Amino acid sequence: MIPLGAEVFSIDDVEYYITGSKILGCGGGGSESKARERIKSVYGSGGEFTIVPLQDVPDDKLVFIVGAVGGGVSQDIRRSVAGLERVPQDTLVLAAERMIAATGMEPFGLIASEIGPGNGVAPMYVAARLGLVTVDGDCCGRAKPEIAISTTNLAGLSITPMSMVSPFGDVMVLEEAVDDKRAESIARQCAVASGGSISVARCPASGSDYKRAAIEGSVSRSVELGTAVHRARDRGDDPVDAIVECESGYRLFSGKIRKSVRVDAGGFVTGDVFIEGQPGLDRNRESEMRVWYKNEYLCSWIDETPHVTSPDLICIVDANTGEGLTPWKNQLTQGRRVEVVGISNDPRWRGERGLSLFGPEHFGFDIEYTPIEELVEGQ
Repeated sequence: MIPLGAEVFSIDDVEYYITGSKILGCGGGGSESKARERIKSVYGSGGEFTIVPLQDVPDDKLVFIVGAVGGGVSQDIRRSVAGLERVPQDTLVLAAERMIAATGMEPFGLIASEIGPGNGVAPMYVAARLGLVTVDGDCCGRAKPEIAISTTNLAGLSITPMSMVSPFGDVMVLEEAVDDKRAESIARQCAVASGGSISVARCPASGSDYKRAAIEGSVSRSVELGTAVHRARDRGDDPVDAIVECESGYRLFSGKIRKSVRVDAGGFVTGDVFIEGQPGLDRNRESEMRVWYKNEYLCSWIDETPHVTSPDLICIVDANTGEGLTPWKNQLTQGRRVEVVGISNDPRWRGERGLSLFGPEHFGFDIEYTPIEELVEGQ
């Protein structure tokens, strides 16, 4: 039975979600190809995705996060696990089942850790497989590189118990952790030891807890944005204009990619994208933007002057299609025309505690966070 206030997604809704979440994911948020495999699996077996507004979750019912943790690792690490046999079951489902066993409670629904194609579809997929619902929300307002960067952490919810399952069937349940940062370190090392990625279920809490801890409406927001982009394409309009209008965002930079530098190590994909302004364009024609990423786009500079940074959103999109581009795949190719769009994040990230977790200084940069609207209006 579908809960009151729930919505069953159509195939178009899911497609629009993928498009919107790729943009709002700021280059990360998990694998699009894996998300599409899971979507095909659910629809192919007659399943469906049921989305419930956060405010309609019963206060006393259990909700938890499910998603993947990981990133880049060295070739030596990849070779060390190449001979291991992978389990046939989806490890996201196995991680969720271990969480249910650890809590001894039947959950009402699952929620995303962040906005993005892979980790956004993850709770939808597991919920469909286990007969649950997906909560319309997330715990970041974009994608982020570390699980400790979470509004659940800001709200003081416990990240444990936390279940972890490797692609090879290794199962770990972390009953207690010193803090979220320590839990992140443990999960990251498990991901590295597993070839780069593991499935994780974490932060079991009540509906009332998530109503104060989660960011409401991010699933429907992604669908709305994806719809706007697809309709702009169909009409022959500028899809980047549609992104800016739908998100009340800002065009930060226009140009062509000059080069992209990437390093895979330690369970992260890190690097820089250099975008040169295009002659003939009024904006930025003699300037260069640098965007630094750690799984996601996090800090930017124009002509070496600090510009927009996390926790606000930095979205690199194709200038013609508005497609969100990722450093994880070979998409940041030399000469590609791109637009960089900026969007403000949830205001709770702008407090002292939020910036300590997600501001530029957290990533080692001696940059004082400035809200995106102040930077843009000051130009």
